[in-house]
Amino acid sequence: MDLNTTLETNRLLIRSYKRDDKDFCLSLWCDAQNGKYMSDPLLENADEKYLSYFDDMENEPDGYYLIVESKDTRQRVGTCCIFPEGDNVDIGYCISKDLWRQGLGSEIIEALITFAKRQGGHSMSAEVADDNAASVGLLRKFGFVEDKKTRYKKWGEETYFDAHVLKLRF
Repeated sequence: MDLNTTLETNRLLIRSYKRDDKDFCLSLWCDAQNGKYMSDPLLENADEKYLSYFDDMENEPDGYYLIVESKDTRQRVGTCCIFPEGDNVDIGYCISKDLWRQGLGSEIIEALITFAKRQGGHSMSAEVADDNAASVGLLRKFGFVEDKKTRYKKWGEETYFDAHVLKLRF
């Protein structure tokens, strides 16, 4: 789905994914460190079926795939996604590892909460690996609480993560 607008924070612009963002997304999501807790495979394990999803992500009918850019430099610095599910919005986010611990995740979460509220959402959820302490801490900072226990695996690999869906009600 297309946002039809750009979300803006103090330092960031968040816009809809375009096909020419594919290599950037792969460089984040399929990187051993950056994508460690994501369900996306390491690049060497990405098969044609996985890679083909990027060709039409901008037209995804069930959600928004988004690119996060620096407002100052217009360089891509991360990604996020929004999947409306009734009055709940499920989110995901990823920030380039060279920019971790600079508050960008907080700006992304704030922007997504504002967007969800404007769309009439009453809650937001995010599935996060229990071992991903930074992401768990970030979500808890915004008031997210454990909703349910889950488990997920990396695409095409036998790597599993014990996880929780964390939920924020507004």
